[in-house]
Amino acid sequence: MGSMKKAVAITGAAAMLLSMAACGGDDTANKSGSSDGELSGEITFQTWNLKNDKYTPYFEDLIASYEEEHPGTKINWVDQPSEGYEDKLSADAAAGSLPDVIDMGPNAAYILAKAGTLLNIAAEDPEAKDLYLENAWNGATFKGEGLEEGTYGFPWYLNTGPTFYNKAAVEACGADPENLPTTYDDFFALADEIGKTCGDQGISMLAKLPNSENYGEYGVEMMNKDRTSYTFNSDKAVEFVEHYKSMYDTGALSKEALNANWNGETDAFKEGTVMAMAGSLYSVGDFKENAPEVYENLIVTPRLANTSANIFMEMLVVNSQTQNKALAIDFAKYVTNKENQVAFDKLANVFPSTVDSMDDPFFQPEGDDLESEAMRISSAQIETGTLWVPPEFSEAQDTTNLREQVALAIQGKQTPQEALDASVQFSDERLQQ
Repeated sequence: MGSMKKAVAITGAAAMLLSMAACGGDDTANKSGSSDGELSGEITFQTWNLKNDKYTPYFEDLIASYEEEHPGTKINWVDQPSEGYEDKLSADAAAGSLPDVIDMGPNAAYILAKAGTLLNIAAEDPEAKDLYLENAWNGATFKGEGLEEGTYGFPWYLNTGPTFYNKAAVEACGADPENLPTTYDDFFALADEIGKTCGDQGISMLAKLPNSENYGEYGVEMMNKDRTSYTFNSDKAVEFVEHYKSMYDTGALSKEALNANWNGETDAFKEGTVMAMAGSLYSVGDFKENAPEVYENLIVTPRLANTSANIFMEMLVVNSQTQNKALAIDFAKYVTNKENQVAFDKLANVFPSTVDSMDDPFFQPEGDDLESEAMRISSAQIETGTLWVPPEFSEAQDTTNLREQVALAIQGKQTPQEALDASVQFSDERLQQ
């Protein structure tokens, strides 16, 4: 697992799910906890693309330890492949056969929560809030029209990463490798210079249009306070898009960035035709193994942000129709406790969402190598970062539409304001569905 899983987008699922409120959970959950509070019975626990040589021993040991600590319980572990995972969740939810505890991202969790198929953990176990980082707990807390405000899952692992600069490209364009930008304001100021010096020499500052999380990192408010409409067509958002158009016009943003099907950003960075890119801990290992000459010229800085760095999160949610609520909640909490999270995160090279976990020496290496530097930067961002992408915002639909509209604006086919207005209208209409 090199990077965070994409948040699941379940197209059209909400309408189907509303009809299943009376359906029961997975058939294996046929016993409930005893009346005296002792846990018993069995549940099904579903992960996403984690049953393999690397992770299977971890989960088998985890489940064995839990069952040993709680005699009379049985955890049935199933795993689904990445391909078609959203379709599987949608079908299971519509059929009333969702597993009891499920691995998913905030976007999928929001859809299921709005349909009434997930437990509100804040109501079921209010003291759990104190176990997790505030930013992670907030990221699992949803509200909006037709949805009771609540926390609809236990935060699990987190991820973020630094910004990488190719030193050879930096020096070729006359920039100072000792004073590279870490904020968008400084980045755009440097991009103006790079466009003048290298725009016609085949070296771009960047090779990617902004992702939805980048708007929040720039300082754009994505939604209103009651989460009933989007607000990323503000003056601040227009300003952000105008910077990208300026970069494109001067050559600081590569022409390929506008091609939705182009995925050559990393290759272009390795070739030295792109100066900067966002990445993760996985990226460092990739450079070291597959592009050693780039690794030797790699500069690692904090992720670009005027506000705070974006973080990504995976969650464990509990099916509201489970027939063994006590066991399902307790097991999800067990998987996501400090000890078990840290053990998993060391294996997966991601980060824990539990409090007082980032002081583990693994996350605070003292070496001066690039891996250690990237780890220290990422660890600091985990504790101060923000999940900038609203859970309501679908990667498959809202983010795709936003990129398409912004690409038209950057080409001059519409204004940035028109692009963002059209995007907000599209997403607002989806929000009301």
